[in-house]
Amino acid sequence: MKKAFTLILVFALALTLLAGCGKKSEAVKAVEAQIKALGTITLESADAVSEAQSAYAALSEDEKKAVSNYDDLTKAADALQALQTKISSYDLMNSVIDSIIEAANSTFSADGTDYSELIAEGEEIIEQYKELDAEGKAYVKVNDDLTAAIEALKNGVDRTTDSAAEYVKAFKSVFGEEASEVTAVYCIKQVRDETEYHIFALSYKDADGNETTVYANARCSANTTAQVIEENAEAFFAKAPVSTDYNAAENGNVALDLAAVLAKAK
Repeated sequence: MKKAFTLILVFALALTLLAGCGKKSEAVKAVEAQIKALGTITLESADAVSEAQSAYAALSEDEKKAVSNYDDLTKAADALQALQTKISSYDLMNSVIDSIIEAANSTFSADGTDYSELIAEGEEIIEQYKELDAEGKAYVKVNDDLTAAIEALKNGVDRTTDSAAEYVKAFKSVFGEEASEVTAVYCIKQVRDETEYHIFALSYKDADGNETTVYANARCSANTTAQVIEENAEAFFAKAPVSTDYNAAENGNVALDLAAVLAKAK
């Protein structure tokens, strides 16, 4: 009789333990509720996702195994990461757009900005914009201001190339046989009182292969002729650099196609 009572007691204890194993702790239930409450993931979900992850991490290993919707938390974290990455790319595009518009409206540039590079980046953004979803198109600032700025930069580079060609023609006329090969042309573009000017510098190799850079200590307007530059050779072809702020060789920000400049300078 005593043996039978002991068996019954052991059996009852086992049932109690099994029942206890199947019961979720309040901490597990709380984490499951946090995960369920996440809903549709937006940028504003970042704190909620982080809090749910922290709550899950605080559980014991057995409790973690008991969280039935942990996969939903993983999916939510992945969705948030993808959304943050996408928005970061949109912010970068907007930053470049702002740089393009600022450069096009600048009255003076001496910061090393490459206009040709900005033009290429702007055109690439316009192509990328076509592939964006409605949310992306609402976020990225591709509009008439951007296209107008790109056209303004293109026109500026074209006018600078024309003016640079005049500078090179005058240089060859002044230096004659000494100027056997022009190896680089640098330019700072500036606009004052609605009149466009350029400060140039160029490098050349003489017949012995020695390379020299000459600097324009005077501004070349877009319609300045080679003859005017020749007549003021001392101002336009100094071998001593002008001040750093206006040193085209150091601060040139209009990337000139040397081949195009030389072709126009013939």
